[in-house]
Amino acid sequence: MGVITDAYVTVKEYKDRVGKTGTTADDNLLAQLTAVSRFLDARLGRNFGQDSAVAVRVYDGNGLVRLWTDDISTSTGLIVKVDLDGDYLFTDETALTLDTDFWVGPANADKAPESTPWQFLEVHPNSTRLSVWPYQRRAVQVTAKFGWPSVPNLIKEWVVATTRQLRDMEESGFTLTLENMDAAIRVSSQSSYLLRDIERMYAGVPTF
Repeated sequence: MGVITDAYVTVKEYKDRVGKTGTTADDNLLAQLTAVSRFLDARLGRNFGQDSAVAVRVYDGNGLVRLWTDDISTSTGLIVKVDLDGDYLFTDETALTLDTDFWVGPANADKAPESTPWQFLEVHPNSTRLSVWPYQRRAVQVTAKFGWPSVPNLIKEWVVATTRQLRDMEESGFTLTLENMDAAIRVSSQSSYLLRDIERMYAGVPTF
């Protein structure tokens, strides 16, 4: 897995949205779209891209039925192993079976008009392998494509609107940096209000 670094809106999507056609500033525009996207990640505590390949992450067990994870974008390639013998190794552990040993949740995450990621693993009540996630550090290994199935439309709209605002300010002499981006966004009440709505809808949940 690599760190998700793509902008949530492509240069073409931005220009189509705002009615621009020139290409001379495409590199600068892409840098701004990416900076705005990463700013949003930092504010919300999650990333709306999707890993290009499966990655392996390890989580502390909590002694409960439900275990929060990072966002999982798809069940394709999903592998969950549990350190049942307490040796902190997973090479000798058999993968759990989805819908037999565990569920992914929320249950209907992939059935909404805009699919959302699965955010937790829940022990299946009929599992014969475990009844709770072991209360042990680094007890659960998850192999998955992490992230979101697709970038939500509201996120795309905010990135477009905010990037356009910052570009307009830049033409007036404003120099865009990551340090002053927050102050620049507060200049626009519309962007600020929309950002608060986005935070209420999409802020990450603690993984415990």
